[in-house]
Amino acid sequence: MRHYISIGKVFLAFVISFPIFLIGQTDSIPPLLQLETIEVRALKIKKPWLRSATSVYQILPNYQDQIPQNSLQEFLKDSPGVFALNANNKAQDLRISIRGFGSRATFGVRGLKLIVDGIPETTADGQGQLDNLNLDIIDQVEVLPGGASALYGNASGGVIHISTTDESIFESRRQFLQLGTGFQSFGGQQYQITAGKKIKNTSIILHANHQKGEGYRNHSEFESTNLNLRLIQNFSKNSKLELLFNFMDSPTANDPGGVNLISFDSIPNSARDRNVDFQAGEAIQQTKGSLRYETKLSNLLDFSVYLFYSRRNFFGRLPFATRGVIDLERNFFGGGTNLTGKKTIENIDWSWQLGFECSGQRDNRLRFENNVTTNGPLEFSQKEKFDNVGFFFANDFSFKNWILNTVVRYDLNHIETVDNFLANGDDSGTLTLNNFNYTAGIGYALYPSTTLFTNLSTSFETPTLNELSNNPDGSGFNPRLKAQSATHFELGIKGLIQDNYRYQITAFFIKSKDELLPFELEASPGRTFFRNVGETKRQGIEILYQQKIGKNMQASTNWSWQNFTFSNYELDGIKFDGNRLPGLPNFQGNIRLSFKLAKHFNFDLQQEFWGRIFTNDANEEFQKAKSLTNISLKYQWRINKINFFPYIGSNNIFQTKYADNIRINASGGRYYEAAPRTLIYGGLRIKF
Repeated sequence: MRHYISIGKVFLAFVISFPIFLIGQTDSIPPLLQLETIEVRALKIKKPWLRSATSVYQILPNYQDQIPQNSLQEFLKDSPGVFALNANNKAQDLRISIRGFGSRATFGVRGLKLIVDGIPETTADGQGQLDNLNLDIIDQVEVLPGGASALYGNASGGVIHISTTDESIFESRRQFLQLGTGFQSFGGQQYQITAGKKIKNTSIILHANHQKGEGYRNHSEFESTNLNLRLIQNFSKNSKLELLFNFMDSPTANDPGGVNLISFDSIPNSARDRNVDFQAGEAIQQTKGSLRYETKLSNLLDFSVYLFYSRRNFFGRLPFATRGVIDLERNFFGGGTNLTGKKTIENIDWSWQLGFECSGQRDNRLRFENNVTTNGPLEFSQKEKFDNVGFFFANDFSFKNWILNTVVRYDLNHIETVDNFLANGDDSGTLTLNNFNYTAGIGYALYPSTTLFTNLSTSFETPTLNELSNNPDGSGFNPRLKAQSATHFELGIKGLIQDNYRYQITAFFIKSKDELLPFELEASPGRTFFRNVGETKRQGIEILYQQKIGKNMQASTNWSWQNFTFSNYELDGIKFDGNRLPGLPNFQGNIRLSFKLAKHFNFDLQQEFWGRIFTNDANEEFQKAKSLTNISLKYQWRINKINFFPYIGSNNIFQTKYADNIRINASGGRYYEAAPRTLIYGGLRIKF
């Protein structure tokens, strides 16, 4: 475990990646200039990338037809500052962190705001799931790596804003049909269909996806079906109504659990014995619907309103007996409205948005004794409520070469639990966690294609209802948990060079207090609890560089050097000040080369790097630095109006041994979940 990639090797890879970009011609169609015309949507007030005084990373996945599409991790690798683990354990979902926020998650996404087609995917208490996301129809991903609670409220240490196929696809056609089938190692199968039709002023887009597999590790079988419907009704050029409907059914997602270093080294595909014995895993069914109406009240005034409702049923078995079966019914609902205007005052261009958002979450949580094949007696019954109301006011000012972006927001958060299992006393409780947040950014255009910017922002995240209901003392509510807060500062430069080059360099410093981190107790093996641990410091540098090379090649590289440490943390008389935050690498990088061969072949080469990752707060053990190589090849041919795209690829072609997930502070040293040594995949996509 005490070997790592030297800084010299990392620097050499970084230096080598840049000359690769300089070998081509620059007289072809400039896709990066086209990308610059795409407005950033995640900042609420839409604006070009260069006109924003903050870090924003846009991902346009033109390699989408030749990747396995197992998780959003395959897209997020193209953004610096974003680190994702756990793409192979479907029971735990993808764990995503942005500049370290989100690393505490034991399942799903925490500390980050997920937005899909303008509708929040993150619940009121800050939990986010991606198991209902249809990867095949993702058109664009935007990442805001700074504090964004002034824009989105709770759990906005970073934002992932996802846009899927919309009515713009009908600009060149009136209807379409796409079919896909894929196969991969360990029994993986995937079947997809996407269809769309435009009838006068109505656009209809339907997507369905089914996948299943045995998984690399023992006891990791999974199966799921997703359905997505998008209907857009244009009443005029200035107003439209959009309906989104999503359904997800996952009857099987087994959890192989974490193992210690000995098992990880000797039998990497093994499952933890207790997870097998207690049949650990989950079954989920979710339905979500939303409505959005947008209209122009005048040439300078826009109005929009949205409503949504989601129902999620979760049944899970954990690897222990007492309270080892969870039966959860969740209702999540809400809406928002905003008014956006523009005005010119002398030489100052002013854009503003005034908004209101509210959401409610109702969890009915039951826990039973886990008797493996049957549920034992009821041991826990609790109704949980989380209500949020937020008001925000955003402003953008432009004066000559100067840009000023400001946002202020106030959130009211009320938490309440009602204990319905009174055999061990009444553990009901309430908690109010209100918060004020702001963002202030200044940019200066050194040249028309180069912007220097600095930004100061704040974020906060409350403990989730699940975290509040897991009390180490055995009761049903933990009122000692507090909201985590942070102040973010960044300084950067971004720009375009000769239309074909795009870059951004950002340095950041973040200070947080009351950091929420998971831990386990030997007396409760397999159960995860949470505690506030004082203060942390996060600092680092992010680099993004993209270039089109000639007519047939595009390349990109991103690197992040980061130092995330505890600055005020003492536990049981032991000081952890200066220790690194567990579950996060000290550096990471990604190089991607995509090029066309002989007119019909598309080849994609990806090289990933990340540094050592500590497994616990004490920094007693770590996974050494890793480097992974992924390749894929797609062939294109056309018969009449039908396009065929067979593809084949392999992830981790050099069979690097590494853990795909690190279970932070797990008891008994069970930190590791091994990734496949090599994943081979292929399939066929047909577009009519």
